[in-house]
Amino acid sequence: MLERIPIRIRLSLGHAVWMALIFVAIGIGVHRVVEDSVLQSLDTTLWTSAKTIRDAQLGQRARHSPFPDPLYWESIVDEFFGGQRYVRAYAQLVDTSGIVRARSNTHISLQVTPGALSRAEHGLETYESFPLASGGELRQLTLPIMRQGKFTGELIQVGSSMTASLNTINSVNMMLWVTLGLGLIITIIFGYLLTRWSFKPVARVTHEVSRLGFTDNFERRLKLPAADDELRVLVETFNEMLGRIEDAFGRLRRFAGDVSHELRTPISVLRGEAELALRRERSPAEYQESLVTIRGEAEQMSSIVENLLLLARAQGQAISIDWEEVELRRFVSDLENMVKKDFKERSVQLKINLNQLEEKQVRMASGYFVLALKNILLNACKHSSSGQCVDFEVREESGYVLFTIRDYGEGIPESALPYIFDMFYRADTARNRGSGGVGIGLSLAKALVALHHGNIEVTSQSGQGAAFTVYLPCAGTIDTLKSVGSVRKTLDRSKKFIRRPHRFLTPLVKWLKHI
Repeated sequence: MLERIPIRIRLSLGHAVWMALIFVAIGIGVHRVVEDSVLQSLDTTLWTSAKTIRDAQLGQRARHSPFPDPLYWESIVDEFFGGQRYVRAYAQLVDTSGIVRARSNTHISLQVTPGALSRAEHGLETYESFPLASGGELRQLTLPIMRQGKFTGELIQVGSSMTASLNTINSVNMMLWVTLGLGLIITIIFGYLLTRWSFKPVARVTHEVSRLGFTDNFERRLKLPAADDELRVLVETFNEMLGRIEDAFGRLRRFAGDVSHELRTPISVLRGEAELALRRERSPAEYQESLVTIRGEAEQMSSIVENLLLLARAQGQAISIDWEEVELRRFVSDLENMVKKDFKERSVQLKINLNQLEEKQVRMASGYFVLALKNILLNACKHSSSGQCVDFEVREESGYVLFTIRDYGEGIPESALPYIFDMFYRADTARNRGSGGVGIGLSLAKALVALHHGNIEVTSQSGQGAAFTVYLPCAGTIDTLKSVGSVRKTLDRSKKFIRRPHRFLTPLVKWLKHI
């Protein structure tokens, strides 16, 4: 449900909730501190008053008689409460039987509770609170009179109305909650404005991206924010994506132009031959010559279409792979027989080095893998001059079988290396129909090798030839790669589960309810 709420409001609400919880915690804490401080101050005053009266009573007993003189005790209380008052209080002298020996106010009667008597026998004072009939509360201290460590049976009780203290606490509470309430409102407004201001760069990025959507000019880049934060990383990532899109569009444009170029020539030849044959009556030999030309161009077009179809299926992994164990010696021999004619026609020598791996068994789909290596070998042959050689080396390294094909021709320009596996891409020196091929061979080779969980790497320097290395994983390595892929998928699902657990738990809960 929260996902339907705009993120700006979600952030503002989240900020408001957290600030409200913090303010409530602060308010409760301050309230408890003030309440404890006020009550402790009142209790201290009652204790001071009761102790002063007890000392005065004990002094009077020591000078006169063991029995209290109420008039003398009341004069002490009146002098104490009428002069320097610690609090507006009531006091009385009472024994354990409940008889009041002296009191400062006849309108107020302080209670002697069983709990206070029990604590008094052990020489402990007792603080208690009682409601008043007139309203409010009374705070009372019961202090035992001790003589030589023994309870004399008499109690000094001092009480005071808590109205002033409660009014102080209520006033502090009122001021506190009003202040915190206003602070919370101001914080919410400030949080919303801050969130709105923080999302301005996002709105700017959105506006710039929407402007890019109306054109195919992807050379523009978004302006990076000044702060090195997540938004800057987002913009950098988007700029990198624009770069990849620009590169993809460039490849698409080149592909369209290359397809048009490759198909236009045979179509023009077909049309020209047909029109030439139809201009006048010709001999059977001339018609046969025209048909041979038409057939050759049709085969060229058919080869282009078939290779494009195979490439599309390979890149989309729509080809069913029939794995088989192939002996390297037999595989390389079959591959050599396939390209022998082309190498002989161009007077290029093919040198093969198996590095004593003749008996090595490799798991592959031989039909597709031999086509991939054949395309690379023919490409090396085309770019080699007469009399040169092409080295074909097979070796094993780190769980992979490496097929390295090296020629010593004109090499590949450094600027062309990122594009040599693109469809119909050919360096300028090789872009002619006489050299054979249409620029699909390397693209198809890479796609077919990828179906075998392998990879192709190329190194070259202009004028010094090129070296293509095909990595074919062994059977154990393929299983390891599949296991790694499975683990990555599991981790991706786990991340999705952590980010969106309800999408996975809701169907499970429904299923359990159904059971």
